[in-house]
Amino acid sequence: MWATKQKDFEQRNGRAALHTEKMRLTSSPAFGSLLALSALLVISAPTVTGCSDTGSSTPGSGGSSGSQAGAATGGGTATEGGTATGGATTSGGANAQGGSGASSGGSSDGGAGGASSGGEAAGGAAAGGAATGGDAGAGGSDGSAKILGGYWPNWTKAPVRISDIHPSYNLIYLFHAQPVGGPPGTTGAVYWSSPGDDRGAATNLVADIAYARSMQGRKIILTVGGAGAGMSFPQRSKSQAFVDSVVAIYDDLGGVDGLDWNTFEADQEPDTEEMIWISQTLKARYPGFLITSPPAPWRQRDKDFCVAMVQASAIDYCAPQYYDGPGLDDPDYVVNSVDEWVSLLGPTHVAVGFGVADATNYMTIQEVVQVWNQIRSNHPTIRGAFDWQIHTDEADGWAFGSTLGPLMGD
Repeated sequence: MWATKQKDFEQRNGRAALHTEKMRLTSSPAFGSLLALSALLVISAPTVTGCSDTGSSTPGSGGSSGSQAGAATGGGTATEGGTATGGATTSGGANAQGGSGASSGGSSDGGAGGASSGGEAAGGAAAGGAATGGDAGAGGSDGSAKILGGYWPNWTKAPVRISDIHPSYNLIYLFHAQPVGGPPGTTGAVYWSSPGDDRGAATNLVADIAYARSMQGRKIILTVGGAGAGMSFPQRSKSQAFVDSVVAIYDDLGGVDGLDWNTFEADQEPDTEEMIWISQTLKARYPGFLITSPPAPWRQRDKDFCVAMVQASAIDYCAPQYYDGPGLDDPDYVVNSVDEWVSLLGPTHVAVGFGVADATNYMTIQEVVQVWNQIRSNHPTIRGAFDWQIHTDEADGWAFGSTLGPLMGD
């Protein structure tokens, strides 16, 4: 399956011109008449199938930033045209701040320290009262499919279009919606700004999201917070304003598949009860809506938040981020820490956040493979993994996507 998707991806450039022309024609006013005529003549039109960032953790910042991306099925190219966003801000009435510069902030209040202990509670109640259920058969005890995600930061001048991301990614995090008025938010509302448009990512954003979701089978997740953008919800009015703004962004983007809580920046205490209410409200409004979070792996506050969210059925998985902080790239630490998180939440509620870069506190792709194979051996139904970030992976020739994709398993 992965080899087929890779072959489709490599053939995209050859099909791009044909597909672009097809999409231009199908968006013309005369196309409706052509369809009717084709039906009468029993003519079958050919089809083209499609193929399908994380926060950093900075020691001492007291918060976590993250992002995730996704893989896809099939091959092909993105649709052209569609509603143009052109870099404008999508929000519930907030003003655009434009693109940010380099990412800042991140998660760490002192780094990883030593290796976390833990181990998996098989079938019993875990710390904090969350039932782990143990590692079940292939596909997850709750039927959840493996995810391979990637964060797609919106501060990039010329990002890869979503529809052109490597096909191994089946989940893409749009990074990031930010609080109106700056952290921790003045009204509770958030806004989303489109990325740079040098390669058409902004102009085609709505069309590409629709194509990725409907044709490539990807999940598109809106990340809120991260990179210094912590949020607080001290009262229900702010929570309701947040929900209303997410609904507005959802509508403006033509739909997304979930929300990623990345709101631990600036030593921001999570307002857990309100965040449970927000998550449950969005899940009720949009059936199948995913709620995720990339916590700091060592911080007790983040563990407590994730346990409470799982107990309330308000979150699908948490993905601790193992990069950009002292010791977070140590393979032994990562394996032991994931054991602890699985004991807290259960394997299908845990994914693993990797950072691959030629930089301090980041792994090489060889180290990621070593760690992932050990984690998957320990926990066959682990939910999946993500990479920070997609733009870096593209520059590296899609080393993360092409290497980890075939190793995900069922």
